[in-house]
Amino acid sequence: MRIYLAFSFFLLNAMHSFSQNSQSPDAFLGYKLGTKFTPHYKITAYVKSLAQSRPDMVKVEKYGETFEGRELLLVYVTASQNMQRLEEIRMNNLRIAGIEKDKMAIINSPAIVWMSYNVHGNEPSSSEAAMKTLFELVDPANQKAKEWLKNTVVIIDPCLNPDGRDRYVN
Repeated sequence: MRIYLAFSFFLLNAMHSFSQNSQSPDAFLGYKLGTKFTPHYKITAYVKSLAQSRPDMVKVEKYGETFEGRELLLVYVTASQNMQRLEEIRMNNLRIAGIEKDKMAIINSPAIVWMSYNVHGNEPSSSEAAMKTLFELVDPANQKAKEWLKNTVVIIDPCLNPDGRDRYVN
């Protein structure tokens, strides 16, 4: 029983330390970003790995599927205090825009920045840039990003056209 408890404790500690370590795209993919075209399934795997390693800052949402069955994803990145209030921030943004009129808008609220990548299948470098952007936003060493995310929610669509991208990449 003691061995089982010790092993369980070891696993929990290992999982906790892993959850705080976000890999760079280079480390995750096994090659320097930009030296090869990354297939869509590896882009989605990378995005999901960031969300798993940094759930306090990253949330992935599937919003659809392509004709060829590839996932369409949105990635939300923000400071942990904002991640807990995403719906509240979204509703406030609608109030500021005059779309929702249920109550007064809070003017001093986090800004929402939407970034879409790879609309044209033959422009594949943009999804590589999306992975780099995501990593820079969650990298604990990037103090500027930490400060910026206190007042910002970044929404990234890493690949608007995965079918066209994979056709070009392959």
